Amino acid sequence: MYEGEAGTTGGGATVSSLTSPPATQYSSAALEASGHAYAHLGGGGSSVQWTNTTGAPISFLNVRASIPDSSSGGGTTATLDLYVDGVFRQALNLNSRQTWVYEGNNNYNTSDNQNPADGNPRVFWDESHTFVTGAPIPAGATFSLRKDAANSASFYDVDSVDVENPPAPLAQPANSISITSCGAVADNNPTNGAADSQAVDSRAAIQNCISQAQSQGKILWIPQGTFYVKGTTGLTAQGITIAGAGMWYSTIYRDVPVPNSTPLAALFDVTSCTVENFHIDANAVSRSTIGGDGGAMDTTGTDWVADGIWTQHTMSGFWASGTGGTVRNSRLTAIWADGINVNNVSLGADTGNNLTVTNNFVRGTGDDAIAINSVHYNTNGDGSQTLYNPMTNITVSNNTSIAPWGGKGIGIYGGSGHHVTGNYISDTARYIGLGAGRFGVNGSDLLSATVSGNTVVRSGGNAYSQGQPALHIGNGGDGQNSGIVDHVTATGNTVVDSLYDGIGFSTSTNTTLQDNTVTDPGRNGIAIAPPFYPAPTGSAAITGNTVTGLHPGATAFVNNSSGFTATLSGNGWESPAPEGPYGGTAAAVPGTVQAENYDTGGQGVAYNVTSVNGNANGYRADGVDLETTSDTGGGYDLGWTGSGQWFRYTVDVATAGTYTVGLRLAAPSAVADALHLSNAAGTNLTGAVDVPASGGWQNWATVTTQVALPAGRQVLTLNQDNGGWNANSLTFAAAGGSQPASLSAAPASLTFGSQTLNTTSAAQSVTVTNSGAGAASIASVTATGDFAQTNTCGSSLAAGASCTISVTFSPTAAGTRTGAVTVTGNAANSPTAIPLSGTGTAGSSVNLAAGRPTSESSHTDVYPSSNTTDGSQSTYWESANNALPQWVQVDLGTARSASRIVLQLPAGWGARTQTLSVLGSTDGATFTTVKSSAACTFDPAANNTVTLTFPATTQRYFRVIITANTGWPAGQLSEFQIWTT
Repeated sequence: MYEGEAGTTGGGATVSSLTSPPATQYSSAALEASGHAYAHLGGGGSSVQWTNTTGAPISFLNVRASIPDSSSGGGTTATLDLYVDGVFRQALNLNSRQTWVYEGNNNYNTSDNQNPADGNPRVFWDESHTFVTGAPIPAGATFSLRKDAANSASFYDVDSVDVENPPAPLAQPANSISITSCGAVADNNPTNGAADSQAVDSRAAIQNCISQAQSQGKILWIPQGTFYVKGTTGLTAQGITIAGAGMWYSTIYRDVPVPNSTPLAALFDVTSCTVENFHIDANAVSRSTIGGDGGAMDTTGTDWVADGIWTQHTMSGFWASGTGGTVRNSRLTAIWADGINVNNVSLGADTGNNLTVTNNFVRGTGDDAIAINSVHYNTNGDGSQTLYNPMTNITVSNNTSIAPWGGKGIGIYGGSGHHVTGNYISDTARYIGLGAGRFGVNGSDLLSATVSGNTVVRSGGNAYSQGQPALHIGNGGDGQNSGIVDHVTATGNTVVDSLYDGIGFSTSTNTTLQDNTVTDPGRNGIAIAPPFYPAPTGSAAITGNTVTGLHPGATAFVNNSSGFTATLSGNGWESPAPEGPYGGTAAAVPGTVQAENYDTGGQGVAYNVTSVNGNANGYRADGVDLETTSDTGGGYDLGWTGSGQWFRYTVDVATAGTYTVGLRLAAPSAVADALHLSNAAGTNLTGAVDVPASGGWQNWATVTTQVALPAGRQVLTLNQDNGGWNANSLTFAAAGGSQPASLSAAPASLTFGSQTLNTTSAAQSVTVTNSGAGAASIASVTATGDFAQTNTCGSSLAAGASCTISVTFSPTAAGTRTGAVTVTGNAANSPTAIPLSGTGTAGSSVNLAAGRPTSESSHTDVYPSSNTTDGSQSTYWESANNALPQWVQVDLGTARSASRIVLQLPAGWGARTQTLSVLGSTDGATFTTVKSSAACTFDPAANNTVTLTFPATTQRYFRVIITANTGWPAGQLSEFQIWTT
């Protein structure tokens, strides 16, 4: 697309641009233009020129332009000349018959008054397309539009020119019926804003062919040419494919006598159909019955598809309900109302689930370019209500929405489970660019939606003098300040050059606004309860967002509501958080400091990392380089070590002195000069500490060093001098100079009898006694293997005192099972170990993965891998999008025999096929194939469940690798079950 304002002007042509946010509620040509700017050709010889930089020939042009209305309204026609490399090529037909409506004289926000005397015009731009006469415009050539003497309009405003080299027309497919065989007749005279009065009405012939196609199970074929459907009756089809030769070649043109008084159905009413590769146009002159405006295509049913449809000059492009439908690869330009409206009411339906709108181009709509429209009820003529099911799981992805003159770029109105991602929205004339809320008092509440990775440019507007934001979350505006908007997650969106506030909130709850960027907002960056969008109550977590380019007097964030709770953290405009101990309390020395409990305060304050790898955000929101540990005591360890990284820990030292530090470390290979501890002044307290090879990333050993510490609160830094090791904890014990403590256990070991797999035994007890002369500090009491413990030992045990440890046995595999209870502290014989043993006996098949720890290649938003073993089919893991392959893994804790895996997705999701394989490993490092890659279909009719069987294999780690997904560009699983048989 070449913008008019980006071309080279000549012959007195000028560029007109929107230079400031509108101060009036009315429109202008610049406000409705893409880029909010255009080239103005006012005098003879004025021109605008571009160079073909596509690298390919150009054989087709679509020009978005404006020429004047007639003095009495109703429009005019004119030509504009095309030049290639400075040589005249052809005259392009333009018109203003389907533009220029007027809002003066109490006609604000209407689109059917064509009386210029009322003033305040809107709808300036129309689009005309044509093939290039003669040879295509070669790469590197110039092409220009010039106002010559033969071009009769007083001015030509050029907004943009779309260029392409369309493929050859498609051939008629096998097993099809051509509409010409039923008597349809093409009329190929250019329409140029009005119907050809001599054209043949082909409606009856086309409908007859539809009936034949339905009864014979054939495709309905629309060959090259323009075929007229005249009058107020449209076409109806069910369960067939309607196909054309391509959107540049096959046209169905609706010709309604104007003025019209008959309410109009859509040109096409289709149920469970596939429509593809043709163009729809109409002679409508306003958004009203009188102007002859009806929809292009009303759709419902199951698994319907609209692909490669170009729609112009109709009321709406697609008004679509049902289950499993898709609108893709389509164009909607110069539409009087909504471009694509997916809903739960079209053609008498009450459902709109698992619908997809992807890779479409929408420009110049009189209402929302794209809308998710969940209706709760409609009121009938007798006062009764018709109720509808709330919409679920709508996907709107990778679409382009430009210059809607009467609505939003994308509107999300009610329902749940929606994903709006990767869309480009620009140049709204009056309204919000991207909104998440509900529509009207009869709309459904919005209970969840994910809005991610969208770009919103030069959006917002001044409809009703409201100064609307570019991106909005809440029930204000269209929701008429009523209803619920809950759990909207907006992440990774970019808002640029908003006309007013960048992001605005009205009443809404549990919103997550994270990692969004607002650049050069016209007013404030992020505003709660901006003017006309009240938020008397509500809540949002606002984290990691950036606002730049503020104008004088504006602010990055403002909360105008005393009742709306906004929790802010890590945003670019906030002062860095002060350093403090994790959990608010300094770790006690002597005692154990867990590596994952580094101080709060963030990057550069509490820690310094060169990259963020593991995070364990379920444990702490600012988690970096953390992973689940298999070391005694569980929890998390600190991994991904590297030279120059460091983590700080606030400790409270009880007594000045020398302390022995036992560092729990793991390293596949030995690392020399791996680390050192320093104090707040940077003094090296330990010297270089070497880490010996422990045999693996989760094979743990204790490395000791000593530090001299003053009494009191202080900060110690764990400095990573060379990477290649993991850290789980640091245990500080007084080094000499005090009475020794010594612990003994009675009995010295515990033996459990036979116990059914995955059941828990009665508890057995062991008494621990401090037989030494000094107090024993208790740093930890842990159980390993298939054993668990509770204890009364506390943090210290006086000389001669005792405590009790209660142990239970829950075997995870058949046969002899062993483990130990270990007590660590300052005792001379620390750690004190109590051996444990028992026998597991097999029962019926069990899900070995239930509740087990997981890991993943990645996850998006709030969908971590831990959801796959939580026993709930409604929660799920989703990997990073558009980055396949991805994997999810379950750690069974020890090698277990399994022969069956069950995978699930949420029961209410639409069908999809994921290509996946299963790998297994005994050590988490070397994996072998358990189940070869195959396409696995998750079907809601089968509870979205896939079962994989394989010869019994004994593995500790089972990993599913997903390489493709037909339903979403990511790996997705809700349950990962591993069964013994």
